[in-house]
Order: sequence, then structure tokens, then C-alpha cells
Amino acid sequence: MSLLPRSKPGRSIRTTLLCWLLPFAAVFMGVAWFLHGVLLERMAQDFVRERLQQEAAFMEQHLRSASSGEARQRIWQQASQSTGAHHLYAVRLADSELFSHPHWRLQLQPWLEQTQPGLQTLSAQLPAHTARSQFLAYRISTQLDGRPLVIVVAEDVSVLKAGEHKLHLWTAIVAIALLLVLIGMILLAVHLALRPTTQLRYQLQQLRQGSRSRLDDQVPAEFQKLIQQLNQLLDTLDQRLEHSRQAHANLSHSVKTPIAAITQMMNNSKAPMTAEIRLQIVSKLAEINRQLDSAMRSTRTAGPQLGKTAKAVNQTREMLWMIGRLHPHKHFELDIQGDESQSWPIEEQDLNELLGNLIDNAGKWAHSQVRVQLRQDAQTFEIAVADDGAGVAEDQLEQLGTRGMRLDQQMPGHGIGLAIVRDIAARYGATLSFARSAQGGLLARIRLPCRP
Repeated sequence: MSLLPRSKPGRSIRTTLLCWLLPFAAVFMGVAWFLHGVLLERMAQDFVRERLQQEAAFMEQHLRSASSGEARQRIWQQASQSTGAHHLYAVRLADSELFSHPHWRLQLQPWLEQTQPGLQTLSAQLPAHTARSQFLAYRISTQLDGRPLVIVVAEDVSVLKAGEHKLHLWTAIVAIALLLVLIGMILLAVHLALRPTTQLRYQLQQLRQGSRSRLDDQVPAEFQKLIQQLNQLLDTLDQRLEHSRQAHANLSHSVKTPIAAITQMMNNSKAPMTAEIRLQIVSKLAEINRQLDSAMRSTRTAGPQLGKTAKAVNQTREMLWMIGRLHPHKHFELDIQGDESQSWPIEEQDLNELLGNLIDNAGKWAHSQVRVQLRQDAQTFEIAVADDGAGVAEDQLEQLGTRGMRLDQQMPGHGIGLAIVRDIAARYGATLSFARSAQGGLLARIRLPCRP
């Protein structure tokens, strides 16, 4: 039983989305309903203001057009007879006052005493009403024939307020219904948006059961990078498995023959153990030792791994310093084209194997100079190692580092390390090419693609 504490699962994406979207939808509908009430009240108030302003101006115009007090009284009586209790008038001309409802004089008298012009809210307990009514009043203060004239036109907005509240209540009911529809749409949208995660979980289960080898890349754009990385990881695992099988098969094949030869020589009791036989045995054992050393060096390579990078410039400088100590009479030159601080998409040990084998091979067979070039651009990272040695014939360049060749019997100067270099390059999807260098020796070039 594991003694490690179990980590708490993080909040799911579905829960996070719902915790954000549902309250946001509720707040949004609440704010919309509140703004509806504010705008509705303002529109009603503007409508009443416009009408009261027109009526006050109409009353003032008629009073100014009247030639006598009797005519003004007649106009006022006609105006008062045409209005109900919800629409009131009060006029003060010098010391005389006129009211559309004289029996409400005590209630209407304070309105004339108001000093604030324009639209205002007034409240009064009228005899015909059981409760205090709220009025919107428009007040004009001017001069008529040199005498002060005050006109107050008011309208009972209680009924309008009641209708406004009723409409606002129905709006709340509609808003709640819309909120429920919006919540349903949010739940549906979250379910549809997260359906690829369910499919991915099902595909991972199929992958574990062996019914599929790769994940489907027909996914939303947000998941494409993840699927690509997972498929690349599966490719890497398959490559390692294939490499391991191939390495074991090659090692078994290469070691089996010399062991059989040694066994046959040792079992031949009739043949004396001569110096020649001893040399053959030593040669076979040395061959076995080289094969084992090659296999051990191959197992140290890691292959492409997500997040594994190396500082190529720093490692190249260190490698040149170490190999330069082994060849003190030869000149090693480093040419850098690009950002020296850039990390390359390759594991450090693998980069050391590439650099060590190429530079050591060049230093061993160069006459006097080895040139190493590191170049990088948006698509590739490149390592080029050139020497001024004897080089290799054009028709034999393609055979360098080829699997299955007896590496100890290759052309002078290109030994077992080139097979390891070719193998590592293949794991990273890099290209390894050989050509004649400008100095007349061998030019080995590796182009490593950038990770997607």
C-alpha cells in the first residue's frame, strides 16, 4: 500500500465555468432589470414634462391674448371644466388667484408659493383621494401687463406610477424567464465545449487497452497542441522500444559469432594453444569489448523528451576545450551564427554524444585545423564540423555510419562514433549528411528541426 499522501483533485473546468458564468448571468439580468426601471421612469417623467410644458405655454398664450379680465376668467373656466382631478391648474396674477378646483384651494395654495421654476414633484392630500397623491408640476413665472404671473400645471402621476410598477414587475418576470433560458444555454454550451475532453478521456482509455495507437488530432484548436505533444510522446516511446529491440538484436548478432569462434578454439583439445591462437582469441575478445562499448554508449542517449533542452554554445565550448587538450598541436575554431543564449531542443547528454563523436573524429584525422559552426534560424538548428584531413571518397560518403557495417573496418578516421551520431540524429528527426569540406577534409552536418 502506498504511503504517499493523495493530492486533492483540482476544480474541474466545468465547475469553474459554471461558477463564473451563472452568477455573471444573474447579475447581468439584475442590472438590466434595474436599468429598465430607471429608464422607464425617466421616459415617463420626460413625457409628462413635455405635456405639462406645452399646456403651461398654451395657458400663458391664451391669457396674454385675452383683452380683459372677463375674457381671462372665461378662458380659465373653460380650462378648469375640461380637466379632471388628475390634471390641476393654479394661476396667480398680481393679487388674484385662480384654481381649477376652488374647493381644493387649501391644498393647491402652497403650490403657488413654490419658488423653484420648471418641473418638480409635489405631494398633496386631496379631498377626493383616500391617500396622498403624487403630482408632477410645471411652474412658469413671468410678467403680464407689468404684473407678476405665476402658472402651475400639475398632473397626478399615481396612476402612471402604478402602471409603471406593473410593467416593471412583468419585466422582472420576463427577465427571470430569460435568465432560466440563459442558464440552460450556458449549461448546454459548457457541455458541448467540454465534449472533446470526454472524447479524449475515452481515447486515452482505448490507448491503454491497446485498441488504438494514436490520439485523434481532429480536435478544437485549444487541444491541438496537447494532442500533438501526446502523439509525439507516443512516437518517442515507440522509437525507444524499437531502438532497444534493434540494439539487443544487433548486440546479440555481433557478439554471438566471436563467442562461438572462441568457444570452438577453446574446445579443440587436439590443437595446441599457440601464440597465433592466443592472438586470435585476444582479437575476438577486443571485438566483443568494442561491441559492448558501443551498446553502452548507445543506451546513454535519451532521445527527444518534452521540455529537455541544452545550451549548445556552452557545451560546444566545453567540448572543444576538452578535445583540444587531447590534440594540442591542432587548432579548433568555433563559429556561432545566432543567439548564444538560445536553448536547443535536444537533451544535454545526447548533444554531448553528437559533439564529442564529431569533434573527436575530426580532431583525430585533421592535419592542423578543425572548424565547428553552430547556426540557428526560425526552422532549424545546425551543427557543422569540418576538418582539413584526407577526407573520404565521394562514392563512400553515404556509407559513413551505416548500420550493419563493421565499424572497426570503415575508412580510416571515421570509426564507431559516426554510427552513434546517425542513430541519435534519427531519433530527433534530424538529418545527417557528409560532404567534402572547403579545407579538403570531411564536413559533417546535422540539421535539427525546431519543435512544433
